Amino acid sequence: MHPEAPDLDEQVSYTSIAIDALGPQSMHEHVQLSGDPDAGFSARAVALSSSRVVGPALMGTTLPALRLVDCHLDRADCANATWVDARMVRCRFQSCKATGLDIRGGSLRDVVFHECKMPDAFMPESTLDRVRFESCQLHALDLSGSKITHVRIADCDARNLRLLDARIEKLDLRGSRIDGIAIDARSIGELIIDPLQAPPLAQAMGARVLDAHDPN
Repeated sequence: MHPEAPDLDEQVSYTSIAIDALGPQSMHEHVQLSGDPDAGFSARAVALSSSRVVGPALMGTTLPALRLVDCHLDRADCANATWVDARMVRCRFQSCKATGLDIRGGSLRDVVFHECKMPDAFMPESTLDRVRFESCQLHALDLSGSKITHVRIADCDARNLRLLDARIEKLDLRGSRIDGIAIDARSIGELIIDPLQAPPLAQAMGARVLDAHDPN
């Protein structure tokens, strides 16, 4: 499973804009968003397409119904941002800081998070289709109640991953740490793990892994 990459034309010149240019329901194309946000910056239904985000521009922002299409976030700081009901299509988060990022009720399709630090990220009741987390810090990532159509969590620290009440069609966890995972057996369609992940998964489902000759 390889998500589609953002459709960015390297020949296009990006217009630099500051965070305060993101007014409610504003639409921006071919921009590079940068600068420091004012404390508590909030705007509803902002749309960015074929654009880039760098630095701390989105840190701590409240952007309900944010729309990101064909966007590249490079070393962006999205920590403690709240983007409830966000929609992301063909986006790449590269080496971003996203501690506590809240995307409740979001829709993510063809999105890649690569080498991102996002412990305590909050994505319950979301829809994830062709989404990859690669070499990320995902401690306590919350996907409870989400629809997981096709997701790969590869070589990540995903300890205490929360998948309670999630509807899982296909989820590949190979290579990741999943100690403390919380998951419902009834919600699993196709779950792919490696042999080292069997004990924590069994424990999460109330089973014990014992030697065949163990009298207990």
